[in-house]
Amino acid sequence: MTRWLKKLHTYVGLLNLSILVVFGIAGLAATFDSGPARTPFPAATRTVDFRAPENVSDYDAALAAFRFLQLPLADAPPRPDVRRDPRNNVAFNLYSANGVRTVTLLEKENRLRVEARRNNLGHFFDNLHSATMNYPHAAWSMRMWTWYTEFSIWSLVFMSVTGVYLWLASRPGYGWARISFAAGSGLFLLLYAITR
Repeated sequence: MTRWLKKLHTYVGLLNLSILVVFGIAGLAATFDSGPARTPFPAATRTVDFRAPENVSDYDAALAAFRFLQLPLADAPPRPDVRRDPRNNVAFNLYSANGVRTVTLLEKENRLRVEARRNNLGHFFDNLHSATMNYPHAAWSMRMWTWYTEFSIWSLVFMSVTGVYLWLASRPGYGWARISFAAGSGLFLLLYAITR
């Protein structure tokens, strides 16, 4: 049994290597993020020709604009997020791992204005880290990523349990195992103290 658990432990760890890197970068980005004091990312603004459908609700007009833009990784805006801006234009935000896009329907000009604030690499990984199956993403790539995240969470639980078992079943008195455990625990406590 120990031989099979060693193989499973190793292969599951290899399957989760990429998401462990994502979790690590997301954790570092969150640890050293300045929060509300952060300088907002500059917005890149573009306009495109678009004629909104006539005699439809604000939400239906926003959905038509969303379908027209076909923005990668973005999901359709929820109904409460569609609003009128101070100039009485229909506006809504689209959130994705790439960042936030604010879309405004300039109905009198038959145009759409899209302001995109792209995430830096740390915030991109943080958004990937927080994407779960609890939110039904429309993009197939994001749905696959949430399945991978769910698989990885359960895999990490499996690896923790089998790792303790394998240590106790093989050589609990092995010197390098004790040194590694002490060094890892000490490094964790040091990083915790520094980032508090």
